[in-house]
Amino acid sequence: MKYLYFPGCSMKGTSRGYEESVVTVFSKLGIALEELPDWNCCGSTSVIAVNKILALALAARNLALAEPSGLQLLTPCPSCWLELTKVNNVIKEGGKEAEKVKEALAAGGLSYKGTTVVRHLVEFLVNEVGVEKIKQYVSNQKYVGNPLTGLKIAPYYGCQMVRPYAEKDDAYNPQNMEKIIEALGAEVAPFELKTACCGGALMATRKNVALDMGRQILRSTRETKADIVVSACPLCQLNLELVQFRNDKFAGKDELPILSITQLVGLAMGISPEELGLSRSVLPGVAKAITNMQKEKAPAAIGG
Repeated sequence: MKYLYFPGCSMKGTSRGYEESVVTVFSKLGIALEELPDWNCCGSTSVIAVNKILALALAARNLALAEPSGLQLLTPCPSCWLELTKVNNVIKEGGKEAEKVKEALAAGGLSYKGTTVVRHLVEFLVNEVGVEKIKQYVSNQKYVGNPLTGLKIAPYYGCQMVRPYAEKDDAYNPQNMEKIIEALGAEVAPFELKTACCGGALMATRKNVALDMGRQILRSTRETKADIVVSACPLCQLNLELVQFRNDKFAGKDELPILSITQLVGLAMGISPEELGLSRSVLPGVAKAITNMQKEKAPAAIGG
């Protein structure tokens, strides 16, 4: 089955490694992704802070472009998923905001009935691909098979993937990423701040505030002795890397690799770090650090 793919701005800029892993893993899984033609920014962050109707109209334009195809729209970015879901609800509920959004679309020669289904990548992996099928892919003889055995993975959701909409998960104690980690043969490293905010765009405007927020999250993951932190948000992944890259309080300690969820899935499937975009990480030597951990903790799985 084919799905429309909405990358969002980050995946084409600061998070190209995440996008490369999405494209590679979905291809290996046999899932056809077609990038939404002529897509635009979802309207999150700075836009919604200054003009709500403009932000809603930007998101609605993407849904209007997708609607004629009848295909579901998949995005790896929680912020994009939130904005697209929000405007879907606004249109379906009707009212003054919905009318203003429709007027903006009409000015651009578009219309939207509210029928485009929007899905986030993590929910899709759990409920559409299925954890049992992921297990089968990982243990398939044509791949390396369970190279994550023995590794402790801390699942970091961030604040937008489950709030205010917790699609097929728990808003206060989400478990979808835990299900994927276990399907990959790794151990979950539960930590208290898995749904806390990373600071988001404050990294660009109030850096010290964002650094403090990121430090708290990383301290929480270190207490679990996690080997890797996995995120499904391009901005969260970047911010947690930047905290370690810029933060002298972590000097002298081993840096924690911060991977996207599809980079983690891809490693478990035996896909090379190069194909998964790991060389684009802000922290140097991430791919080598992970290879060393695999040799140390899962030697049987990778023939070491």
